[in-house]
Amino acid sequence: MHFSHEATPLNLRGKKVLLTTSHRNIGSGGSIQMLLLAESLVKAGAVVHAAFNYRDGARLADSNLDRMADLGVPIRFFRMNRWYSPVQIFRLRRLLVRERYDIIHTHKGGDLSLVLLASLGQRVPVIVNTRGVNFPLGANRVKYWSRRLDRVIVVSRDSKDVMVQCGVAEAKVRVVYGGVDTTRFRPRPERRGEVRASLGIADDAIVSMMVANLVRQKGHGDYLQAAALLKQSHPEAHHLFAGKGDQTQWREEAERLGVADRVHFLGFRKDVADLYAACDFSVVASFAGEGVSGVLRESMACRVPVITTDVGGNAELVRDGETGLVAPINDPPALAEAMRRMIEDRAFHDAATEAGYRDVIDRHGADARAKRVFAVYKEVMREKGLID
Repeated sequence: MHFSHEATPLNLRGKKVLLTTSHRNIGSGGSIQMLLLAESLVKAGAVVHAAFNYRDGARLADSNLDRMADLGVPIRFFRMNRWYSPVQIFRLRRLLVRERYDIIHTHKGGDLSLVLLASLGQRVPVIVNTRGVNFPLGANRVKYWSRRLDRVIVVSRDSKDVMVQCGVAEAKVRVVYGGVDTTRFRPRPERRGEVRASLGIADDAIVSMMVANLVRQKGHGDYLQAAALLKQSHPEAHHLFAGKGDQTQWREEAERLGVADRVHFLGFRKDVADLYAACDFSVVASFAGEGVSGVLRESMACRVPVITTDVGGNAELVRDGETGLVAPINDPPALAEAMRRMIEDRAFHDAATEAGYRDVIDRHGADARAKRVFAVYKEVMREKGLID
């Protein structure tokens, strides 16, 4: 990736940047955004270090951290939980004293707490946090009020509204939509038949996929009810559930609704990019907690059209009737109707596919996101008189 002067609002060559997260691996959400940012920073000439949450016995490859290590980024581990031991605070403080970072960019609440505790009395030119969910802040909101936290990057206007309602100064909050790894998530039409065959699905079947961990707020129950309604008109439709978690409840629900023979529980998959090749469209059925669902960007980048509920900032990414369809939350009949339209209205399906693909490439590629994040860094440095 080449950064022109316009695309790089800040000269990062030689700048030392510490990226942190309380994730234990690179697998979803903010951890992926952190990896994409690390790639952009390295290509822009910055010296990048990374810190993750410690997990006993974890190997880099097992945690997908080899992708970060392959960039030449040193990786360090700290125990990050709600009870911060003096040992962990001292370990991070010692690192900050030794390395003298120009920028610390945290990606979760837990690592932000640790950074603020460890940096007391230290001079850190820029401290930034990215918050990727839209849950209201609890008692932990105090750390977001800290004067030492220069900016909070949120992933949607909806998330910004939540932060401001929780008492975070609006002047501190910046909206930067997430990016997508277009080298990994790209159209693979040649894989369609092969992937379907591996799943035991016929070439002429309708296939929808939901990529989400099996937790309540992701809306698997609403999706299954929608699938049952859709079966009345489209019994040939298959539904893929890709995500980690206990499948028992949802398998029982699929059986009760009469769609167990059409729902495929795939568990956690590292080959989601390939699975998209088998799909006619993908669905986000969440009803809480989303900033902007990253799987929407991934699906669109693979030229797979999307249906989403109107949760968080998803309707800021998916323009209803243009780049996809938006249904109300907790409304299985509306979700089923959106799925039916995506199946039956082929002209709309194809138009949404192309419009969504162009939109995500133009607005949500890693380059576009990096440019906006770098602009936030520059804004803070100018504000503090660190650059002209």
